[in-house]
Amino acid sequence: MKLATIICYCSSDERFARACLKEASKVSNEIIIPIGSHLFNGVPEKIDTIESLKKEFNLIKFAYFDWEDKYSPRYWHNISRIAASDLISKDIDWVLFLDIDEILDVELFNKFLSKWDFENYDSYKLACAWYFREPVYKAKNLEDSIVLVRKNLINIDPHNEYAEREQMHEMLNVPKKRMVTVNNKPIVHHFSWVRTQKEMLYKVNNWGHKSDKDWTSLVNEEFSRPFNGKCFVNDYEFETVKDQFNLEI
Repeated sequence: MKLATIICYCSSDERFARACLKEASKVSNEIIIPIGSHLFNGVPEKIDTIESLKKEFNLIKFAYFDWEDKYSPRYWHNISRIAASDLISKDIDWVLFLDIDEILDVELFNKFLSKWDFENYDSYKLACAWYFREPVYKAKNLEDSIVLVRKNLINIDPHNEYAEREQMHEMLNVPKKRMVTVNNKPIVHHFSWVRTQKEMLYKVNNWGHKSDKDWTSLVNEEFSRPFNGKCFVNDYEFETVKDQFNLEI
């Protein structure tokens, strides 16, 4: 099968970009990165870093779109994936939807590709590990926000702000499977909350959930002390692991 990987990008996540692209390029026939003209706070997006990586990863194509402050961030998340989907090559069979702060475990992904019966399933949600503060603090709980779906089934409603990329799996009336692991291990590693205090404050004041909680107070309290094995985002238990992608903060 031929695989395209769509990777949503934001310059506030650029510390993860090279590691994400390095692993994704090992399994993809093409990589498409949607880039909005502005961040959600109205600041023009910095695209120099991600564009410079095209010299290193020649599989990349960019899908540019204009942002305006009249829709919610989740609407724009959907628009970004629509813009990228429009550039998928005709000979692509399957599409993997990642964010730039999500990194594939290539060895496990290849085992997954060889193990699963793609004749009988049309969509998968891949299990991912979740990290907090530093790339060595890994949650024991698993998530499965990453979608792998047949290209011909992609149908994204930009106004479906609840599901975002999950709509491509949950709303399909086809044979599908979620929380996919290999030997009970997650296939993807999610580093969205691996940040310095300054970076985390920037994140919580500019992301799609910024009105959900008093994030600023939570971040400041978190960094007033060493990590205590808990996080304020999810009620997860953590273990200490190796920094396998060299993302040291």
